[in-house]
Amino acid sequence: MRRGVRILAILVSLGLVAACDADPTGPEAGEPFTLAPGERVTLEPMGTHVRFLLVAEDSRCPLRAQCVWAGDGAVVFEVARRDGHSVEHTLHTNEGPKAVVLDSYELTLLKLNPHPEVTGEIAPEDYRATLVLSERLE
Repeated sequence: MRRGVRILAILVSLGLVAACDADPTGPEAGEPFTLAPGERVTLEPMGTHVRFLLVAEDSRCPLRAQCVWAGDGAVVFEVARRDGHSVEHTLHTNEGPKAVVLDSYELTLLKLNPHPEVTGEIAPEDYRATLVLSERLE
């Protein structure tokens, strides 16, 4: 009896580990989604994986501050296609490209949270990027 319980416990543990490693399937076109640094999602229409790598720059004007310039957040994503080819793209909140074309779709950075505060830095792991995949109108 104890041997059966041990085997069951091992199988359940392996199942939990596999579930934690699984790549979550992602949103449909037009459905906004949010990623944390290191997270990866599969864009359903294409089977393309998008991973939030890092925030390369965050010069956005802090909340409750008066700035001459709104600043910019630059977010780096890795886009990996089904064939294994991957490319890094940097999307911006203000200056520079906010979107990248992926076949007949466009991946757009909608927002980067949290917004800077006058007091303190944002820890890299606290960032969240909200994106949307849209069909391109040609």
